[in-house]
Amino acid sequence: MKDDDFTLYVKERVVNNSKPSTPQVINRTAFSDIITNYKTDKTKIGLDVSGYQGEIDYDAVKAAGVEFVFIKVGGTLGIDGEYYVDSKFKRNIEGFNRVGIPVGIYFFSYAPSKKSAIKDAEWVYEQIKDYKVELPVVYDWENWSFYNEFNLSFYNLTANAEAFLDTLNKKGYEGMLYGSKNYIDKIWLKTDYPIWVAHYTSDPTVSYEEYAYWQICDNGQIDGIYGNVDINIMYVKE
Repeated sequence: MKDDDFTLYVKERVVNNSKPSTPQVINRTAFSDIITNYKTDKTKIGLDVSGYQGEIDYDAVKAAGVEFVFIKVGGTLGIDGEYYVDSKFKRNIEGFNRVGIPVGIYFFSYAPSKKSAIKDAEWVYEQIKDYKVELPVVYDWENWSFYNEFNLSFYNLTANAEAFLDTLNKKGYEGMLYGSKNYIDKIWLKTDYPIWVAHYTSDPTVSYEEYAYWQICDNGQIDGIYGNVDINIMYVKE
């Protein structure tokens, strides 16, 4: 073994007097609280779900008071990309149909033209035609971070949505447009189709009765679903 000289420096021990970090609090909205604050004879309370919610216990969800649900059917892999069926679509629609919770459908679109939007609608129809769909089929377009790649005016953006919804309307389905309140107010042009608006607030005095549905939060907590889920309010029109 070889011996080598070395120098050892000894310093005072450092004492850490800082307080231990506070555990992160995960903020979640209980489904039961939404019922308490918003359920009336003119509203119904429900969810929207996709593969992100994993294996849902449909009986537990129904027992918790869910009155309706929107299910993601799928989308395309980018602009004019290949279609994909959401990983839990078949399980979800069969499960919610089984327990008798009314179902709506939403499709995540990248349509750059009316032709593409109509093709999207035809694809959606093929996926849902054998199931019970009592609520609207929804056009969900949210590609604002790269909007310029679509070369779309706001007029054509809205025309694409209407082409999608018109196609499904002719096949016997009610159509609906989804969007956040900011984009609905400032970007989308007026349409005759009902609106499903997304705007997250915990203020029980806030209401969006001018819309058909209000997505009130994306951090919902409910028996039967392990992680977060979107909670929605339906406004019952007389």
